[in-house]
Amino acid sequence: MSCSSFKFNTFQFCIIIFILHVFAATPILSDNSSFNNFLDIAKSPEVFYWMVSIRRKLHENPELGYQEFETSKLIRSELDKMGIPYKHPVAITGVIGFIGTGFSPFVAIRAVMDALPMQEMVEWEHKSKVDGKMHACGHDAHVAMLLAAAKILKHHEKEIQLFLFSNQQRKEVEDLRKLLNLEY
Repeated sequence: MSCSSFKFNTFQFCIIIFILHVFAATPILSDNSSFNNFLDIAKSPEVFYWMVSIRRKLHENPELGYQEFETSKLIRSELDKMGIPYKHPVAITGVIGFIGTGFSPFVAIRAVMDALPMQEMVEWEHKSKVDGKMHACGHDAHVAMLLAAAKILKHHEKEIQLFLFSNQQRKEVEDLRKLLNLEY
């Protein structure tokens, strides 16, 4: 079935989002040793400080929706360093990374990456360097956490099937249609 013939209504959309949240909250690893290894990697200073540095880069260089060319480039560069294949462009600047076996079941983790057209009024070291644009909604943190999840989950790629879904704005129905039409 092609995505163009797949119609979403509000109820179906809510069900899909609910299912994605349930799967995201469900343990994906089969034994405790794997889970503990997962937590050890997640708590490591290396991953934490790397994630903070990504977030700061993004916060200093915000881009509005469908204009996130440098943000998308940074995401792709980090995925390349991790050896994670991806599809780009998706809806202009979006990126979908793939980790795992290629077989279902799969988990999708999503982050939005657009900034807002407003001036950052605080003075701090990592303030927006772009006049009239800022990450006021935390999308810079969303992307940094998504990349950290990718870094951690890459260590378990033989046990999972995962889509890393980074898109521009809150256009879930359109983006889900594009995701469902992917061939991995």
